[in-house]
Amino acid sequence: MSWRALFGLGAAVLAVSFGAPLARMTDAAPLAVAMWRMCLSVAFLLPLVTLRGGWSVPPRHRPAAILAGILLGLHFGLWIPSLWLTSVSASVVLVTTSPLWVLLLSPRFLGSAIGGRNLASFVLALTGVVIIVGGDLTLSPKALLGDGMALAAAGCMAGYLVVGKKLRSELSLASYLAVVYGGAAVVLIGAVAVLRVAPWPASRGAWLPLIGLAVGPTLTGHSLLNWALAHTQAYRVNLTVLLEPVLASFWTWLFVGEAPPLHVVPGAALVISALALECLPAAKRS
Repeated sequence: MSWRALFGLGAAVLAVSFGAPLARMTDAAPLAVAMWRMCLSVAFLLPLVTLRGGWSVPPRHRPAAILAGILLGLHFGLWIPSLWLTSVSASVVLVTTSPLWVLLLSPRFLGSAIGGRNLASFVLALTGVVIIVGGDLTLSPKALLGDGMALAAAGCMAGYLVVGKKLRSELSLASYLAVVYGGAAVVLIGAVAVLRVAPWPASRGAWLPLIGLAVGPTLTGHSLLNWALAHTQAYRVNLTVLLEPVLASFWTWLFVGEAPPLHVVPGAALVISALALECLPAAKRS
């Protein structure tokens, strides 16, 4: 992995890690939070995309781009409400299990072989994730529903990244984001309307974290993740995102007052070790 790709992934994970605490700080219905996150992202993106002429998507790529938008909308529509049903730590950790799904999808849909070191780093990271999850899961139906929604959101994210890996090699980043973010916004607007969720925040102050969600985790974080898809393997992108629970737990403790449990520490150590293992250059054969 090049230093450029490594720096881009680091900035992406840092930005994405603010998603959970910013969502929890928003005084609005959870599904409405997801909707406004994508709607505001599209609104901020429109001028840039229009100036750069990035609306042109070849017809052969439109179905896949629309599918990516639907998957992204489902991802946020499932994950953000889960933050109110289970603990932030459990939700964020479960939603970052998408590497497991990508690992299963990559050989068939991306033609990427999985090597021994990939498996070792993945198992190490997954062990850390399991340790973090173990202390947060409860037996209450509400928490279990939240856990299930976070896992489903992880599956949607994996599909979104697999589709994106194929498209990003042939579409500009601006073209891809315009269609994908717009599609996700439409999906979430429809969900809010069908489920009759109150669309407006309860206070003016709620708009600040909503704008933060759009500018930080979405336009900066997810855009950089999509950029990285064109420069490195989707599996590595997903593995790097496993660092998000560590950072998100810290931000949530700092800004929301929900302290992460002690078991997060050894879990985080395993995740970071897995990241270090995966980012090391491959040994050259003599």
